[in-house]
Amino acid sequence: MILSKGAILILEFKHIDLSDKPIFDDFFNERDYHAAECCFGTAFIWRGCYDTYWAVCHGSLILKVTVGGKTFVLPPYGARDEDLPLILQSLKEYFGGQPFEIHGIYESTKERFARVFPEITDYVDDRDNWDYVYDRDKLATLSGRKYHGKKNHYNAFVKDYPDFVYEEITRANKDECIAFGQKWCAIREETDPTIKCEYCAIQEALNNMEFLKIRGGLIRLNGEVKAFSFGEKVSEHTAVIHVEKADPDIRGLYTAINKEFVDRAWKDVLYINREEDMGKEGLRKAKESYHPAFMVKKYNTVIR
Repeated sequence: MILSKGAILILEFKHIDLSDKPIFDDFFNERDYHAAECCFGTAFIWRGCYDTYWAVCHGSLILKVTVGGKTFVLPPYGARDEDLPLILQSLKEYFGGQPFEIHGIYESTKERFARVFPEITDYVDDRDNWDYVYDRDKLATLSGRKYHGKKNHYNAFVKDYPDFVYEEITRANKDECIAFGQKWCAIREETDPTIKCEYCAIQEALNNMEFLKIRGGLIRLNGEVKAFSFGEKVSEHTAVIHVEKADPDIRGLYTAINKEFVDRAWKDVLYINREEDMGKEGLRKAKESYHPAFMVKKYNTVIR
């Protein structure tokens, strides 16, 4: 709900639920986005971890999330330049005149803000949350000199497990993936408490995959699920991979589920977004090893 106070709209944020998907889709479909957060599924499956709320303000979608005890908003989706000052005033009113943060500012958004809000000059590079975006065909084929090592890992896996089975994730096998995800997360939860969020996201995504239009794939070895991956379209040309899990003790399995899933499930896109590395050194090294076509750079700022 939005109340009016003169020209300023007083925001009342609503917790996200499944019924909100058509509203989000309307805003996200306005542009050919590449960023992982620009689709309803991302907001919905992680809503429990990030306490996601939303509101519509002056014709734009505003998302409010809390990460590590810090609450911030994302830049308004669908906003016209002429409405940005009113949107900012509404946010200032919502936060009671206290400073608040805007995260996930794209370079194109910085350019817009520079035109409309020249007084905002302090942007902090949020490198840990940059998205890695890859050429779909490169991931599907592992062709070329840069992918020689990955191709070797994949070939070694196929040699060791010539009878591996790839399946599309469906209502019939999703519970096996959820069970595998639970085991995978349980092993790591003691050393990384954030892993608990991943298991919640896996459940939310796979239990609602038809409604969310999520695509997934799994690999079986000797009848057991040993790897799975799933994601959704961000836009006409880009898909985002939300989760990828595999038995780390099986050589080449991560490479195999990545290649097989992209090759079989995403023939209708040009780019694959494999999300951010969260500042984790091992994850950054792994994502860089697949040679992204480009990064979706993001910045933060404080509004006073």
